[in-house]
Amino acid sequence: MPTADPDPKLKLRAADADDLVILSAQLQDAIVPVTDISFLAAERTFVMVVNRFMWNAVPAAIGVDASAAMGDGGPVFLRCNCGVRIGQVERAQTQALDLRDRSTMLDLLSLRFEDGAILVTFSGAPELRLHVSDIEVVLEDFGEPWPTRRTPSHGLSDTEDHD
Repeated sequence: MPTADPDPKLKLRAADADDLVILSAQLQDAIVPVTDISFLAAERTFVMVVNRFMWNAVPAAIGVDASAAMGDGGPVFLRCNCGVRIGQVERAQTQALDLRDRSTMLDLLSLRFEDGAILVTFSGAPELRLHVSDIEVVLEDFGEPWPTRRTPSHGLSDTEDHD
């Protein structure tokens, strides 16, 4: 549920699989430029900067005037830059993802812990598998949020049949 907190920026830490579920929910639908993804092998750290959809915030609550910022009509949402750091990474694998293609933009779907690895799943099947010795994930918003009319869409509607 969105908050009326005047500072909706998040700083969260995950130390176990249950914590990771909470971070995953806050990162769902983040836009991730491949150019902002790095595995720092010597430091055993994986980092990325994402464009986080602020599911937790109401624009008016932080002083964003929707009509002035976006013109009249339609709801306004917020996005912000967010740093994600995953520590204790022993090795990283990709599936259906070329990290050398720096022009690629990814839509983050989830983070989850499975068989000793943190799986970072993106829309369309790309995935990062980060083998970790322990769960150590930090999410931190930075900079000022900005308004957007675009809300994440998963191609589902209330009238579609979901099996």
